[in-house]
Amino acid sequence: MLLVQLVGAAGAHAAADAPVRASSATDDPTGLSPEAVASRKAALSGSPVAVDAETTPTQLVTAQSDGTFTVEFDPEPVRAHQASGWVPVDTDLVTTAGGQLAPKAAAVDIAFSGGGAHDPLARITKDGKTYSVGSPWTLPRPALDGSTATYADVLPGTDLVVQATADGFSENLVVKSRTAADSPELASVRFPVSVDGVSVYDTHSGGAAFVGADGRPVFTTGAAMMYDSSAAAIAPAATAHTVSQASYDVTTAAARTAVADQGALDGPAPGARATAMDVTASDSALTLKPDKAFLDNPDTTYPVVLDPQTTSASLTGWTTVWTSSPSTSFWKTSHALGVGYDAWVDNKKARSLYQFDTHTLGGKKILSATFSALEVWSANCTDKAVQLWRTGSISSGTTWNAQPSWSAQVDSVSTAKGYSSSCPGGNVSFDATGAVSYTAGQSASTTTLGLRASDESDEIAWKQFASPSDTKPTLSVTFVSKPSTPTGVKLSSPNLACATTRATAAVIRDTTPTLGAAPKSADGSQSTLRPNFQVYKYDPNVTDPLAGSGSPSAYTTSGTTGTWTPAALTNGQTYWFRARSEYKYSFNGTTGYMYSAWTSGCWFRIDSSRPVQPDVDSTTYQECASPDSPDDCTAYGGVGAPATFTLKANGASDVVKYTYQLNDNPVRTKTFTATTTSYAVSLAPDVRGVNTLTVQTWDAAGNGSLSYTYTFKVAPGAGPVAHWSLDEGTGTTATDSVSGRAATLAGSAGWSSLARLGKSLQANGTSSYAATGSSVLDTTKSFTISAWARLTGTSHNSVAVAQAGANGSAFAIYYSTSYNAWIFNRYTTDVAAPTIVRSIGTTTPEAGVWTHVMGVYDAQEQTIQLYVNGVPQGDPVAFTTPWQGTGGLQIARGQYGSAFSDYFPGQVDEVTAWNRILSEDEIADLQSMTDASTGQAQPELAAEWKLEETSGTSAADSSGYGHTATVAGGATWSTDTDGGKGNVLSLNGTSTGNASANGPIVDSQGDFTVAAWAKLDAASLSDTTVGHHMRIATQSGGVRDSWGLWFDQAAGSAQGMWVFGRTTADVAGTGATVVTAPASIASAQLVDPGAWTLLTGVYDGAHHQLFLYVNGVRQGAQGDTDTDTDTGDGIVFTSPWQATGTFNIGRGRISNGAYSDFADGLVDDVRVWTGVVSDTDINQMYVNELPILL
Repeated sequence: MLLVQLVGAAGAHAAADAPVRASSATDDPTGLSPEAVASRKAALSGSPVAVDAETTPTQLVTAQSDGTFTVEFDPEPVRAHQASGWVPVDTDLVTTAGGQLAPKAAAVDIAFSGGGAHDPLARITKDGKTYSVGSPWTLPRPALDGSTATYADVLPGTDLVVQATADGFSENLVVKSRTAADSPELASVRFPVSVDGVSVYDTHSGGAAFVGADGRPVFTTGAAMMYDSSAAAIAPAATAHTVSQASYDVTTAAARTAVADQGALDGPAPGARATAMDVTASDSALTLKPDKAFLDNPDTTYPVVLDPQTTSASLTGWTTVWTSSPSTSFWKTSHALGVGYDAWVDNKKARSLYQFDTHTLGGKKILSATFSALEVWSANCTDKAVQLWRTGSISSGTTWNAQPSWSAQVDSVSTAKGYSSSCPGGNVSFDATGAVSYTAGQSASTTTLGLRASDESDEIAWKQFASPSDTKPTLSVTFVSKPSTPTGVKLSSPNLACATTRATAAVIRDTTPTLGAAPKSADGSQSTLRPNFQVYKYDPNVTDPLAGSGSPSAYTTSGTTGTWTPAALTNGQTYWFRARSEYKYSFNGTTGYMYSAWTSGCWFRIDSSRPVQPDVDSTTYQECASPDSPDDCTAYGGVGAPATFTLKANGASDVVKYTYQLNDNPVRTKTFTATTTSYAVSLAPDVRGVNTLTVQTWDAAGNGSLSYTYTFKVAPGAGPVAHWSLDEGTGTTATDSVSGRAATLAGSAGWSSLARLGKSLQANGTSSYAATGSSVLDTTKSFTISAWARLTGTSHNSVAVAQAGANGSAFAIYYSTSYNAWIFNRYTTDVAAPTIVRSIGTTTPEAGVWTHVMGVYDAQEQTIQLYVNGVPQGDPVAFTTPWQGTGGLQIARGQYGSAFSDYFPGQVDEVTAWNRILSEDEIADLQSMTDASTGQAQPELAAEWKLEETSGTSAADSSGYGHTATVAGGATWSTDTDGGKGNVLSLNGTSTGNASANGPIVDSQGDFTVAAWAKLDAASLSDTTVGHHMRIATQSGGVRDSWGLWFDQAAGSAQGMWVFGRTTADVAGTGATVVTAPASIASAQLVDPGAWTLLTGVYDGAHHQLFLYVNGVRQGAQGDTDTDTDTGDGIVFTSPWQATGTFNIGRGRISNGAYSDFADGLVDDVRVWTGVVSDTDINQMYVNELPILL
């Protein structure tokens, strides 16, 4: 039989009870390895799970529920990989579309002739390399029987039979009679050969190798045999010799004679006569020369099979060696494999060997290994010992004279199977653990096992085992993997990465540091892992002594960090530690442990001593001589004026870091790579008066010194470098009152009496602007720019103030349509299409209201910050590439892409520039328009309804801003006949009794003041069985009022409360943040709810406070009953929001968008201001407008 197979095929049995499959890592969402996925599934299901990623034609790995893995090895392929995945080998032949024959599933591409002379007899192809065998005769159409194709009578009485195997093919000439054997054509039979990509190489053992260009065998052949159909001779003391059909199907000689193909299919029967046959091979021909003496021997029983050599190509395989053919290779023979002394047929000694591809076991811990082979023949039923040995590797060149080394006997089994029904054929299992453990420990590619008789001179010990080409022996191995070296080895507390050299040792202050490492498994199977640690003390004079070792008490899963803390170590000492993975496993009731290699060392040094307290020095801002009495200190410098402060280690030699904090600004850190004695930093004080600089030093271990507070006093900051009040009112020049940098009006820019103070610049939003002739600010250094802006439209980006460069603005404050917010921006470079850095407003702007906008560039911190109404918008934004804008200051336009654009629609007022940052107090004063000479804020009247009309449905706004109010039908004009207020608006307490104007009137997120005179209807308040709630003046949103003045009297109470309140958001609800006062104040002068009352509400946005005044007296949060002194306190309110609905007189929105709380009584002189009206002016307003009693 010529069996052609490829080199390198490998695999395992397709089990009858197939395990669950874990095909790939993608089966698991955590991205674990295929082995880990399978192991996890096995543990959860309690059943084995196959690891498809580790499956080969000769290997099947399954994960077991106990965390172990089992692998079954076969000496030849038992599965093939197709598009659908792994399938069992199926060598049954089918006809292809081209008329050839091919197996259904094999490890290589095999094709047989369908008859005729066109196709070769057999062809095998692998990786583009082909070996083909032709026929010397024209072939008839073959008869198919499973994996065989029989071409009948190619010579008279001689059939040609081919058979597909898992990884090759066999070729047999079946000579059916002596007459047929006399044919002269059988004296020498030449089969034409064709090769592509390989060339022939003589193995000098009766076989040949067909090697590729790299010199590696692709196909190999062993020696050829001739065997007859005789049965085995009767053994001594035996009366019969049969083999149980229940365990192994061995056909009788009569059956073989009747069906010639069967002899070719099954190979020689146990005990059949056999001999080697001469074969020569070349790149063009395979020539057989049958042994004429064997054919003519009268003891030869026909049919005789001429089986040219076996051709194979794999690390796996089997062979037998005979003393009767000492130089002949029987590589992958289909003949039964003999063991012992054959005294019945050939009077020979035989040994048999099996080789498995076990390279995947390299480095594994072998728990058990079992080799099983089917014994089909024994001399009788007397048990005789057969030994299992670990041997050297085998190949197609292995012969009796060229045996591998028989390295170590690993097992011996006394058995007798296959003689009769008393001892039928069956599997014999050997403990191969010793052999596989050895090859796994050597990381060998193969494991080779040899069978030999314990007594090779005892004919009763003669045995035969089934050829693997008929029934596969198996090697079943259970193993666990040695864990991998841990990862993530570090100091876990403190959390520091591994320092791999002593020179870079981590410095820590903790004498009991926590060490961490994540033990790792090689295949992800282990759920019982932990790291082991060893700590060594560095000693330059001796081998570093072990300072401690240990492990966490708990075992965890692969990749989970485990920690351990050694006993207290010594301050000032250098140490290093290492880790390894420990795996705890159990098998057959025994617990074992496996360890990875140790990691390399991680170095650390312990320093638990803190540095001495630092010192600070500054020649500009000298330290207060009496820090406990800072007000007595001398003031130096000025707010926003930078100077150098030298932070000193004060003699400490190990300082690597300084932390410092100026006032309540963020803590800053400066870290050095080496120790340092001082650090000079430029800081700009931001508080007028007493400032503090708090400094702390740190060593490399993280020990911090005691903090040192450097107290110094700062003079008021320098005044602005430019200020344009824009109060001219005529002409085309806006005067700079500081430095004389006049701004020229152009593009139809004009003046407006609608101003935050005095007059303002009027811009049309398309061409109007004012600009200086040269730059005002050095934009490479710290600066502040401020303006008041009143948008009249939000349809396009609108710049309030900017400074030009060559291509774009060096800075700009503008309204952005994209963000619907105020923005202070800077371009990173002066190019046509720059990168923009933005400080973006967090509040929504509204048209028609005055808003204070300010931009600050802090060169010390390298940040920009936008302020809206004195409130910083978000956190400072990093800006690290300042550049000088050499163009003029632009009011009401910006510059982008070398062109001016983004013209402002509305009014701009009070533009001011500083060459420094401002203090919080200065910012608050600026947005409150505080008069420096008086210390009083300067509000701007934004709306005034005097309500002096006598008829009609409109109430005029005398402020000039045109907020005309519409009077509803239920509100009437009336004359206050007894209160002395003259003409007033009378409200009837219903939904029709009110007046309203389009809002908003002021920017509700900045400072504002609202005032109104009210006289409630006393009769309507007399019913105390119900509550009374009346809104006097409110600014509504979509759902509820943002703020308002109102009156509340609870049911059952005869006294109500005046209220000035604000809500935190325009959402449904009933709560509001309020300041309240009794409607009747228990004091020397009672305020009658039925009398005229002046209500004033103030929101101080700079300080986030609400105030209520009743008849000119500020009320406390709990009410102020003292009318003689102004002791009332406001309450904090930090969530202002801008309402865009109507401004209402006599009604409000409480919670759901519907108007309610309608006022019943008289209202007069309703006013709203941008800014804070002072206590004095509020009180004076009451005094001046006190009703004249008639």
